[in-house]
Order: sequence, then C-alpha cells, then structure tokens
Amino acid sequence: MMNARPIVLLAWVAICTASLLGCSKSQKAPLPESSLPTATLANIDDVLSAYEVVRGALAKDQSDLRTEALELASAARSGMESAPEGLRLPLEELSGASQRLAELDGTDLRRARSAFGEVSRELIALLTAEPGLQKGLWVYDCPMAEGYSKWVQADEEVSNPYMGSEMLQCGKVAEF
Repeated sequence: MMNARPIVLLAWVAICTASLLGCSKSQKAPLPESSLPTATLANIDDVLSAYEVVRGALAKDQSDLRTEALELASAARSGMESAPEGLRLPLEELSGASQRLAELDGTDLRRARSAFGEVSRELIALLTAEPGLQKGLWVYDCPMAEGYSKWVQADEEVSNPYMGSEMLQCGKVAEF
C-alpha cells in the first residue's frame, strides 16, 4: 500500500508556492526582454516608474510636480551611465525635459501639462530607440491637447494627463 505522506507534502509545497507567487503582485513588473545590460534595464524601469508618478499626478490635476520631476530627471541621468551609446542621447534629453518641468513654479497646470508633453516626447524617443522596452506599455494621443499630445502608460485604461478631470478618458491608442 502506498504511503500518502509524500503526496500530502507535495500538495502542501505546491499550495505554498502558489501562495507566494500570488503575493508578488506588489512587486514591480518584470523587466522587459532586451539585449540591454541588466543595470540599464533597471534604470529604465526607474525612469518608467517616475514617469508614471508624474503622469498620474497630472491626470489628477496636480501641478506641483517638482519632486516627482526631479526624480524622473535623476533616474534618466543614472540610466545614461550603463546605457549603450544609442540610448544615451534620448536619456539625456529626457533628463533635461524633466528638469525643465521641475523648474516650473507649480501653480500653472497648463504649463505643467505642456512641459510634460516634452517629457513624453523624449520618453517615446527612448522607447523607439529600443523597441524591446515597449512591451507592456501603451501610447495614447489626446486630440484635445495643445502641443505634444502623446503619453505612455502601463495600463490599458486611458487616464489622460493633458485633460485630467475634465476629460480623463479622452485619448486613442497611438503608435510609438
């Protein structure tokens, strides 16, 4: 007669493993598949996370973005250290655009959104330079926005940083 103890033990291990894997939802999404060095991918993950904080704040009509924009500028600068030559200029331009956003006085939502457009332009240039980084990201375009009207987000549900509460779901899927 077969001993049931090993089967019970294996079932317990499988349940515990599944539980632990389910708990990983609070962690960052896995880095995209790419031939880039791991350090570069980690820096770009930091860039995308900082960008999402800025985008989310604008979608909520927040214009004081100094701290968040400085974090984005810093993440882009840090990314330049390990990035291959083809990504250094886009990261430098992204850092500069983020720095200019940080320098705004924080009271003019219209100017903040315009400056964010330039940040988005540079982020999209970075993602275009290394298409493997686009996986899991969406680009949207707002026909109502003044200036550069595209933005990037990891969620398929539109959350428009250019219109905020006025037209949060305004936007259509666009190309990188």
